[in-house]
Amino acid sequence: MRRWTAAVVVLVLASAACGDDGGGEGGGAVAAPQVTATPSPPSCHAQPAARTAEKLDGTVDCALPHQAETIHSGEFTGVAATSATVPPASSRASLAVFGECDKEAATALGADWREARLRLDLVVPSKAAWTAGQRWYRCDLVELTGVGPDGKVAPRSGSLAGALEAPDAPLRLGCALVKLDKRQNVDTVADSPCDVRHEGEFAGVWTAPPKVVYPVKDRDYVPFYEGCLKTIAAYVKVPYRAGFNARTGYIPVLADKATWTLGDRGVRCFLWVRFRPLTASAKGVGEKGFPPNIGQSS
Repeated sequence: MRRWTAAVVVLVLASAACGDDGGGEGGGAVAAPQVTATPSPPSCHAQPAARTAEKLDGTVDCALPHQAETIHSGEFTGVAATSATVPPASSRASLAVFGECDKEAATALGADWREARLRLDLVVPSKAAWTAGQRWYRCDLVELTGVGPDGKVAPRSGSLAGALEAPDAPLRLGCALVKLDKRQNVDTVADSPCDVRHEGEFAGVWTAPPKVVYPVKDRDYVPFYEGCLKTIAAYVKVPYRAGFNARTGYIPVLADKATWTLGDRGVRCFLWVRFRPLTASAKGVGEKGFPPNIGQSS
């Protein structure tokens, strides 16, 4: 299978923490604001924050059209709060708050946000706001049209609270159409009803262990492929053993390097049966229902 590792999300802290100040919700420079009180989430925003934000408060009622929702907020404390600049993405403080965002997002939604067409953004004060004394951080969820490189922000109305509690929630990833580019690399993975001819299906999230490095060279992708194959095997209820990769292709979808540095090590794993398209979900079908994908190239 050709490698497809397009970035799914670009978290807003990634650039800002390294000194790139986005300047506010629309990217325009504004004067340093006064310290604002922490609101009670959810708070919604007309647009996702551009790397950093000038304030913590939402900009619109969540019942109205919006593009981002704050599902949790908090404050930097301890040594991080005394710093002259926002803690960098690789710092313990940023890793800790992203981990908090990750947990709070799952609590608010009812499941891991990676199981859906969603992006999790960690938003922090702009340089001006930080200098003015603001130490908040906020955790924003953004709905996407898809998790591939062609995915765009999808305007929505209504809060995301409890959006993934139902097994058949509309935002959940499921069966998918896999399209290739001219070089036969995976180009897009688009949602599809399971009862029509399709090639792919979301099988679950594999979390890369701490020792796994962000992939750059071909050999770096080996643990990702193995992790996704094991995830797929569990999903279709087929024992993972030698030769399992003859049954299916695999598409690991991971974050970009900056987001990985921030602590997002969750990998969305899709099975890919290019030479044996499906007309039903492969979940739990077992060995008889998931025969070898004859004709697959490796």
